[in-house]
Amino acid sequence: MAGAAVEGTTRVVGIFGDPVDHSLSPRMHNAAYAALGLDYVYVPLRATQRELRSAVRSIGALGLVGVNVTVPFKEVVVRYVDRLSPTAQAVGAVNTIYHDGPDLVGDNTDSPGIGAALKANGFNPRRKRVLLIGAGGSARAAVHALTEAGAADVVIANRTLNNAERLARAFAQHKQSLRVAALNVLDDAEFLTTRQLVINCTPVGLKGKTFLDYDAESTPKDCVHFDLAYGEKPTPFLRLAAAAKRPTIDGRHLLLHQGAVAFKIFTGRRAPIEVMAKALGIRL
Repeated sequence: MAGAAVEGTTRVVGIFGDPVDHSLSPRMHNAAYAALGLDYVYVPLRATQRELRSAVRSIGALGLVGVNVTVPFKEVVVRYVDRLSPTAQAVGAVNTIYHDGPDLVGDNTDSPGIGAALKANGFNPRRKRVLLIGAGGSARAAVHALTEAGAADVVIANRTLNNAERLARAFAQHKQSLRVAALNVLDDAEFLTTRQLVINCTPVGLKGKTFLDYDAESTPKDCVHFDLAYGEKPTPFLRLAAAAKRPTIDGRHLLLHQGAVAFKIFTGRRAPIEVMAKALGIRL
């Protein structure tokens, strides 16, 4: 519906979050709808923790096609849907909710999005040694993507070790080595020399703050640094990696590729990924 007004026939997709005004998802999805001439609109919908359950149950009542879910709700929203897709069940987090008949289904497009973003940037996780920073919903999606891709050794570093251990146990059935570590590994030069991929799964460093004490220069020169978060400028984590002249992947690449999966779920159409990338200001 390029340039068209919202009418009574317009189908509505939204995104739940708190905050949500920073999200680039509306820009990306609306550009895609316009490119394909679809009578859809994508809108930000702020919901607080207290309001989240009723917000999810209102999806059907309001006739929404579905919604995406952003931080900090990806894990808690699991309990509010009628059932989970196999991916969301495995990950234990939901970032996409849609109708299947009378049911609201919780899905996770972050996991395939992470895999697609790595592939698009020329990195194959198979048999690679990885450091994950964080143990929340995004980290769960990353562990799922990495184990599915055959990563050899994944170390989960987190401030609260119990949370990292819980995450490792959730994927204990996989053959890959899943280990946990305290955040002091971020400046452990001997350990960092063994890593081939470092993924930041936390919002640490956003809102103008500095990142953790991280010794990017001790990683191999070809060690890829991927931040799942994004901002108007490169995140503090990616700035550290860039200063050390290490290859980086901006979080908008995850936004793009998980969004393409969600677009197909919501519309039944293949996403115009070049249009979506342009809307986000990134190159494929």
